[in-house]
Amino acid sequence: MNPILTIAICTFNRPELLKICLSQIEPLLNSNVELLVIDNGTEKVDHVVKEFTSAKYFSEENTGLSYARNRAIIESSGDWVFYIDDDAKANKHLISTALEHCSQNHFVFGGVYLPWYHYGKPKWFKDHYASNQQNFSTPGKLPKNEYLSGGVLAIHKKVFLEIGNFNTALGMTGTVTGYGEESELQDRMIVANFDRFYDDKLIIEHVVAEYKLTVNWFLKSNYKRGVDMAKYQTGFKLINVLKEFFLLIIILVLNLIEFTPKLLSKSDYFFENWRIDVFKKFSKRKGFIVQTLFPKNT
Repeated sequence: MNPILTIAICTFNRPELLKICLSQIEPLLNSNVELLVIDNGTEKVDHVVKEFTSAKYFSEENTGLSYARNRAIIESSGDWVFYIDDDAKANKHLISTALEHCSQNHFVFGGVYLPWYHYGKPKWFKDHYASNQQNFSTPGKLPKNEYLSGGVLAIHKKVFLEIGNFNTALGMTGTVTGYGEESELQDRMIVANFDRFYDDKLIIEHVVAEYKLTVNWFLKSNYKRGVDMAKYQTGFKLINVLKEFFLLIIILVLNLIEFTPKLLSKSDYFFENWRIDVFKKFSKRKGFIVQTLFPKNT
């Protein structure tokens, strides 16, 4: 009997974290679930995967997370492909909850990631910086303006057959930060009328990498999000630029007004928090504008 659900872990040069990830997931498996590891790294981790008898190993030579995710679709036997990040720890109810969604024939569903401070936590770092909980109004069927995270995301193969796979021009490529492939795919789902479901009981703990424990990372990553958004924008580019420039100015002013008093009055609100709150959205729109006016492939 073929499995219902394929757990797909796409990995890049993180053997230590991958081993923790697999050790958390393997005990949760049953006959309805298979486990795949898609190795997209330059330092192969087949020796780590061999320690886990339930895991099937595949090497994807085209560098890029979207390539690895698309390879998982090809190699999977399950009806649903459930993507879990390689630097995550699965909640003990993760797979049983996912199978409940499969039994309800939810073609697309995802969950929540919470911070895992494997490398420590600066005093200014807020838990919501490393979680997607705040992105959703309520569990259940998602409205069009809310998006599931690719780190804990299940998709029925029928969806890929109808709308296509992940866009390989978007997303992480090796150590080069990239975004947008998950949102762009979900935009196509919305157009094709595939409902997406968010379940706050589908939980992973996602590692907060050392390089993410700086303010500069927040600003640079949001700039890159804007760059990637610009790559698949629709409509008239000049109008989009003018709109984003107007919003950039308005949001910057409003954020300065809202967050500067907090910096002056609250003891648990640090300068690092102020910089993130004031300039994060500014950086994203700046990236969108620069990429639209001066397009680059990276």
